[in-house]
Amino acid sequence: MDTEQPRARSLADLTVGGSADVFARKSSGLVRAASTFDASLVNLYTATFPIMVSFVLGIVLPFYAGANLYLVMLIGLLVALPILVTYAVASSVMRRSGGDYVFISRLIHPAVGFAANFAFVVFQAVFLTSAGYYFCQWCLAPLARLLGVGTGSSWLLDLSGTLTEPLAVFLVSELFVLGFGALFILKPTRSVLRIFRYTLPVSAVGLVAFLAALLFQSHDSLIAHFNSYVEGAGGVPDAAAAAASSAADAGFGLAGFSFGATLLAVTWPSFSLPYYLGSSYFAGEVRASRRAQLLAGPLTAVVAVLGSLVLIWVSLGKLGSGFLGSVAAADPAALGLAAAPTYMETAAGASGSTVLGVLIILGFGSWLVPTVPMSLLIMTRCMFGWSMDRVAPEGLAKVSHRTNSPYVAVVVVTVVSAVVSWFWAYGSQLTVVVGAFPQLITLAIGCLAAALLPFRYRDQYETAPIRGYFGKVPRLTVVALLGAAAALFIVWNFARDPSSGVNPTASPGMFWTSLAFFPLGVLLYYVSRFVRRRQGIDLELAFREIPPD
Repeated sequence: MDTEQPRARSLADLTVGGSADVFARKSSGLVRAASTFDASLVNLYTATFPIMVSFVLGIVLPFYAGANLYLVMLIGLLVALPILVTYAVASSVMRRSGGDYVFISRLIHPAVGFAANFAFVVFQAVFLTSAGYYFCQWCLAPLARLLGVGTGSSWLLDLSGTLTEPLAVFLVSELFVLGFGALFILKPTRSVLRIFRYTLPVSAVGLVAFLAALLFQSHDSLIAHFNSYVEGAGGVPDAAAAAASSAADAGFGLAGFSFGATLLAVTWPSFSLPYYLGSSYFAGEVRASRRAQLLAGPLTAVVAVLGSLVLIWVSLGKLGSGFLGSVAAADPAALGLAAAPTYMETAAGASGSTVLGVLIILGFGSWLVPTVPMSLLIMTRCMFGWSMDRVAPEGLAKVSHRTNSPYVAVVVVTVVSAVVSWFWAYGSQLTVVVGAFPQLITLAIGCLAAALLPFRYRDQYETAPIRGYFGKVPRLTVVALLGAAAALFIVWNFARDPSSGVNPTASPGMFWTSLAFFPLGVLLYYVSRFVRRRQGIDLELAFREIPPD
């Protein structure tokens, strides 16, 4: 157990009547089940870089004329790094599950800490349930289509269309949510973390297959194979020409470099890059040194961006900006398809090999599956933190003696996510940026809180992986303020982007709904404080110390 700030008074004194402990119990009941490697894998699948590249090639390339894709990625990384470093250091000093809830509530105010983390958790459900939607659109439907073309099966081709329909999306989403929810309840956390290790080889094989499919063929050969694939899937001959014509009608055209478009396009990697910090939300369960979070977060993000740049370079170099942009911008019906093919499906079709194509699609889909247990892990640990402080009902902090998992919190998250899945299947309001928008506000608040850490917890700061001073100013404070500014820049970029889903003019409903969860969280905190005072507990006194390990 870590040595924390000396207690000003006993736990019994931290209540109104002095008769009850302020925390739900004296020990969390959680165990250090995750290694540094496990934490790195969780972060890698929190912000899945091949999926991020799909948005860059499928949205930025066709619709942000003049944006330089390489600069988009590099600016996104530059903006994300101070956020990631700040969270890595703060969660190393306060190694408790709950992430920014713990340090915002201790360093700014408990109401702010709960409200910020509450909004984060609510919109994490948007990320969790998006996996089923994209798994249908980007893995199951293309896989059926690819196999249908390869085998000449009309049934599989019909199935590929069915798999993009709302009912199929809803059922797959529910299977993901309920299945992984049950796994968290029935199996120890260590067993759940193995999912990331099992998925990694499939993801790696898919990337190797993607590179092999493109690097060893000429551009003309790839386009010819793609034309043949689309003709078999949708009955449209010369698909490249059909896509170019449809895209031109939609206004697509390559343009010279535009810094403004490049900066605006940072929206799309920014729904992903700042989130290589998922491990900070279960920091109390990560064993090894205090540098584990730095290795698991910022370093993993750098590796992922390098991987993204390679994928973009190979895609543009072998398939061409004009071709990829026109395929993404074209009306899918012009190609006889139910949905626009991603760059991975395009590569699978252009490979000319059913085997390579299947490996590419399965590998691509494997990046989506672990996002569900990752989100469950983050959300349940935040709820666990609320419950340990008694802000939420104490039952949420119940931990199974057999699995060391907070099973009540898992049930709550699973039920909520099962409901949100409906909106992905049958609604049109949700986007990945909608999920990220309020969470970036939380990250800005978290960075501001971390800037105060060297002043409020000086002894603990001296043990941090990044410590020391620039003159009299703590280094962490400088990095954290940069992180807060970076997070606010992303929030501003989201809000000014008419395609983000949270633009106040284009999407006022989602913009104001996202912001509303912060005052709602403040209200819920004060309701909880009122209820606890009626029970003889002064809730705010709990926040004078760090929760039990």
